[in-house]
Amino acid sequence: MAKEITTRERFEGAFLGFAIGDAFGYPVREMDFQAICERFEKHGCLELAVSKDKNTALFTDATQMALFTADGIIWADRDAKGGEINYTTYVFYAYQLWLYTQTNTIAGKEYAWLFDADKNRRQCRLLKAKGLYRNRFLSRQSIDALLNARDGHYGRLISKINDNADNGGLKRVLPAGLYFNYDTEIAFRAGADFAAITHTNPTGYLAGGAYSAIIAELMNGESIDNAIKKAMRLLKEYDGNERTLLALDTTLTLIYDNAVSPRGVLGRLGLGKSAEEALAIALFCAALHSENFSNAIRLAANHDGESDVCAALCGGLIGAYRGVKSIPKRWIKKIQYYSMLMDVEEELFGVTVFRDNRNERDDEDYNFE
Repeated sequence: MAKEITTRERFEGAFLGFAIGDAFGYPVREMDFQAICERFEKHGCLELAVSKDKNTALFTDATQMALFTADGIIWADRDAKGGEINYTTYVFYAYQLWLYTQTNTIAGKEYAWLFDADKNRRQCRLLKAKGLYRNRFLSRQSIDALLNARDGHYGRLISKINDNADNGGLKRVLPAGLYFNYDTEIAFRAGADFAAITHTNPTGYLAGGAYSAIIAELMNGESIDNAIKKAMRLLKEYDGNERTLLALDTTLTLIYDNAVSPRGVLGRLGLGKSAEEALAIALFCAALHSENFSNAIRLAANHDGESDVCAALCGGLIGAYRGVKSIPKRWIKKIQYYSMLMDVEEELFGVTVFRDNRNERDDEDYNFE
């Protein structure tokens, strides 16, 4: 009888799996499959590549921003103290700190208090990691949206600031699905709200909501296909769901279609540049190789599109579904900033457990925009 996968193992697996998938796809993100095969092996990039100077695998802004999302959630939880708190506001502040690491500036002087130890006693540990200041394939849409967010005017589901529908909002919301795993509907709304801070085309934020909801379902032992079906039911409650809903429906159909080759399926699902395409590719790869982390990541990274984002999303899915023990140890040992990743993951897990163990929990306390 197989040993049950613990919540702790799923949590750690999702966090590490996301970063490893991101790092796996990083070296090939701007290459089509033919070019990947010419540079690596005839079947593509099959192992985690490392930098020559550090001998570690580098990740992109997807993992960087996921870390800041986690930090914003932790910050909000610490300040909640059992009372009402707006998580989206704290995540937005965390994104302003990330913006500083990438541009050496923030949207306006009104956010200067974030760096003042007297006004903000919880100084962000991530600002001390020099490697996080490196620009690694930034989402220009996210940068522009954050730079224009003066006086707290950032994107919301009810306040459109742009028509961004690329994968920039989706690729950073994994921590929402982990933290709010006790309620899939809340996880969906959190993921959508966090993505909408910079991406207010419905596809741009609803894909984020769907991903968070699916992660929450997987954390509770649900199968990948059933988790997709749950997310589709939730999607139907939101306006502008057409593109994301169609992508998930198509993915489900193709998962069960043995007549189409996996690589042929990826061609039909798109390049992963838009949010719904990236989500569909990640889900297909995770569902097809749900028992094999390595094969899922290899498929998600080796195609013509956004290798890093698709592989990162896929890694988070398989990690949540199969737990950390499913990830090859040789890959875990190579990931850059492993200790920092684990510190953030451990603290996020800690506040999640503490929240679940509160004697009384009023779901109304978990506020979004």
